[in-house]
Amino acid sequence: MAVTSIGAQLVAEFDRMVRRDGGEVTLLAEDGDVIRVGYRPGNAGPDCRDDVCVLPQQELRQLMAETLRRRGPHIEIVVEVLP
Repeated sequence: MAVTSIGAQLVAEFDRMVRRDGGEVTLLAEDGDVIRVGYRPGNAGPDCRDDVCVLPQQELRQLMAETLRRRGPHIEIVVEVLP
């Protein structure tokens, strides 16, 4: 059985969440106590029709940081918006 890194696990969980609006989360780097992820926001409208909304970068970072705190309290998450 393959061992999956904390960063890869975190990205997989949140990628599923943002794919609903056409977004994507990718693991850019995992270096010691810092996990860097790329976030490509989806294209849902700002009015959240059909219960689909684009998750703002800061909100995504906060959710990921809260989840990460339970798994590795010493690890920092950095979210970069990708074009």
